[in-house]
Amino acid sequence: MRVATLPAGVLLGALGAQPAHGEAFDYIIAGAGTCGLVLANRLSADPRVRVAVIEPGDDVRNNINVTDPALFTVPYGTSIDWQYSTTPQPAAGNRTIPFHAGKAIGGTSTINGMTYIRGDKAQFDAWEALGNEGWNWESLFPYYKKAEKLTIPDAAQTAAGATYDPAVHGDSGHVHTGFPFSLVNGSFHALATETWEALGYPLNEEPNAGSVRGFSAWPQTLDRDLNIRSDSARSYYYAVEDRPNLTIIKGTVKRIIWGDSAADGQPVIADGVEYVTPDAELVGLMALKEVILSAGALRTPLILEGSGVGNPVLLESLGIETKIDLPGVGEYLQEQPNTALIFNSKQDISGFAPYATFTTAQDMFGDEVSAVKASTLAQIPDWAKTVAAARNGAVNVTNVERLFRLQHDLIFKQNVTIGETLTALFGNYLVSAMWLLLPFSWGSVHLTSVDAINAPAIDPKYFLIDFDLEVQTGLGRVARRLWDTAPISGIVDSSVEGPVPLNATDEQWATYIGDNLVPNHHPLGTASMMSRELGGVVDPKLRVYGTKNVRVVDASIFPLQFSGHLTATLYAVAERVAEMIVGGS
Repeated sequence: MRVATLPAGVLLGALGAQPAHGEAFDYIIAGAGTCGLVLANRLSADPRVRVAVIEPGDDVRNNINVTDPALFTVPYGTSIDWQYSTTPQPAAGNRTIPFHAGKAIGGTSTINGMTYIRGDKAQFDAWEALGNEGWNWESLFPYYKKAEKLTIPDAAQTAAGATYDPAVHGDSGHVHTGFPFSLVNGSFHALATETWEALGYPLNEEPNAGSVRGFSAWPQTLDRDLNIRSDSARSYYYAVEDRPNLTIIKGTVKRIIWGDSAADGQPVIADGVEYVTPDAELVGLMALKEVILSAGALRTPLILEGSGVGNPVLLESLGIETKIDLPGVGEYLQEQPNTALIFNSKQDISGFAPYATFTTAQDMFGDEVSAVKASTLAQIPDWAKTVAAARNGAVNVTNVERLFRLQHDLIFKQNVTIGETLTALFGNYLVSAMWLLLPFSWGSVHLTSVDAINAPAIDPKYFLIDFDLEVQTGLGRVARRLWDTAPISGIVDSSVEGPVPLNATDEQWATYIGDNLVPNHHPLGTASMMSRELGGVVDPKLRVYGTKNVRVVDASIFPLQFSGHLTATLYAVAERVAEMIVGGS
């Protein structure tokens, strides 16, 4: 069924108000984004099950800025971008920084960079150590393949650097992946490969097998033969939109409506949701089975807080009665800082270069890595205190310290990658964009008033911990050295001064990074899947603690950052959870 707006129904006031009893669905999904549409597709496959998806964005299937893979970033600042801003960031000169997120049927998958990279195996295995039995690389792997339909690169693409292992990829899923026909040909791939190898980074022919270290050309979420973005709507919704048991309702979910008070110690039950129509009317909708929040890491916490689920201190300050005491809601926000270096080229090179280089601590610190390991381990208690103090006690110091020790173990014992650098070109410009992957600077996103559901207070706390700046500076130095190393240095126009001197000091790098810092748009962790004692918000079935029938399925449930781009793992998690729900878990 196509997009619909239900009759107005009954206006809902107090937190415990009953929903309108005119329209009811088995499942109500808040958000038609990357995960929401996977769930909508899978749950509505049973014609006896009625599914409603509530989404404020529009249908963008005919929006050329979405469909054309070459127009990535063009939708930024348009009506299909939420156009958020961060709170003032001290590390960026107290700038408020634009933060983009998709506002459309398809969510952020309609405006993202389409990168399909999963991450390092050990990072997903770490999820189990946080109280998530059965969540690890091996359990996710079949769902990566289930979601994916890889188009095998042709001879010209292979010659241009496209590599893959067929055993790692799916060939019959909903999400098209592949390399664009616009993949740059000629010598650029060879120049980049040889130069990165000279710097100690070997060619990685399959970055989606559980180890991303090295230099690689990565696939994208696109239909190569149609030259069109394969967003979640095109992958999971358009083909089934005429199902009579599937409805997309235009509106914005404001809060969950709870049933009669549960007995002490018993989980509360959601009767439905309250949403705001495009005409600013409040409407109630009933859920006969479950309410599923898939509004993303920046919006799902706002719905929970508006529903009385979160930190009682914050809720009281907003005039919201606490229904469930879960201080982790909106906390543990982990976002990656992105900075770029741009050089002039002697050549005008056409085509697209999806090249990424992933760096480990061993790569970055070399012979000093043992000393860095020891010094950073000793600093973890202070880092935890700094993060907790910045949150005014909203997070527990002991919990943060335990999480930081786990991340430190991943970095220094399991040697996962800690930085990513893109090597790109745009006409006469050569570009390195880089970001640290596993920040220790953790922030938050919260509701600022009961009605401010479209204005989250996003505070990534960039570079709150000095080690993050050290890693970002290290990535910058390697990227700067790349363009001064043969053979790729031969195409750099050395007559034009680069953005940062080759021998720049730490102070020069800190200034440059602060002045040019932008979000990487990989926010996660704000409704983490981990034990409640650690500050988790959802259990291993993604059910919100203290509830019987509310789940969260989006990037907010990822407990730790990882060395991939979010899309691949979002699809895999959504496929797995859909299977759980259909199976009765």
